[in-house]
Amino acid sequence: MPELTCALGPDSAGAVLTAALRRATTSIDAAVYEVGPSYRWAFVDAARRGRRVRLLLDAHASDGNAATAVRVQAAGGACRVLGSDRRASHWKLLAVDHHAIAVGSGNLIWRDAPRDPGGRVPPDAQPLHGTREWWAVVEHHDEVENTALRAFDTAWRESSAPPPRWRTAGPEVAPEAAVGTPRPQVAPLVLSVERSSLGLLTGASEVAKELGGLIEGARQRLFITVPYVHPEVPAVAVLLEAAATAGRRQVDVRLLLGERSKSRDAERLCNVGFPIRRMDPRRNTRGHAKGLVTENAVAVGSANWSAGGLTLNWEAALVARQPAAAGYFAAAFLRDWDTSVSL
Repeated sequence: MPELTCALGPDSAGAVLTAALRRATTSIDAAVYEVGPSYRWAFVDAARRGRRVRLLLDAHASDGNAATAVRVQAAGGACRVLGSDRRASHWKLLAVDHHAIAVGSGNLIWRDAPRDPGGRVPPDAQPLHGTREWWAVVEHHDEVENTALRAFDTAWRESSAPPPRWRTAGPEVAPEAAVGTPRPQVAPLVLSVERSSLGLLTGASEVAKELGGLIEGARQRLFITVPYVHPEVPAVAVLLEAAATAGRRQVDVRLLLGERSKSRDAERLCNVGFPIRRMDPRRNTRGHAKGLVTENAVAVGSANWSAGGLTLNWEAALVARQPAAAGYFAAAFLRDWDTSVSL
């Protein structure tokens, strides 16, 4: 049976992802918005050990991308870039040896994916400092594997070589953001699941459509977490209205934002008709997860509720119609909700 691993950042996602990358025996195909020095070494090491490495980065040089591209190529791996000012290569999609597929919300930088030095996870590891992230890893599922690799290969064909200026990029500057150390931190959840319970979506509009279906199908609870919401975007407005409709049929609907909203967005969100709160780094950490949980399903992905995230970008989401997985992420949502503050 396929195996599903559910993991949270900063709790354990960094350890789970690092272990998956280090286990590669033949290949790593990765499409990630940003890869910094704290994960660059894993791709360099794999290439030096003879693994086929294909790394697809967004076409911005900052946050480590330029140096990562240069060093991966020098080690014998392949690195290309994709994206433009309007359309970002924003997904976080890893395929290791073609049988382990990881999908999540965070970049491969220390702030988004810290890890215990010994690879330990809670309760053995000390609590880590970092953003709230949601990740899912699927192993031994042919359909998910094939979907991931088809999407990656299509994007790879559309990509281009890193621009020459990346070879002379300036010193790396770590992004500054207020993040905290959420407590308690929990171990990953590993489940054997039915093949029919898992599905992988790639592309912004495809992810938006799937989220809409999950919202319409909710009957008991609907917990949504994203860093921010742009309610004036038509695709976002459709999802907000669907969530409000769910609330009117007595579904427990809640929206948890990861950061403070712009005043214009906050004013519009105050009238949606269901509770909205935001995470506070002083009480918990900054939220960077993009996910949705109903009573028996969970979506874990990269798409923000914005024009880019739901209509333009390269994005990915893993949907698990599996009550235990939904329960794992719902419990994380409620812990964050309990330490959140009003919009």
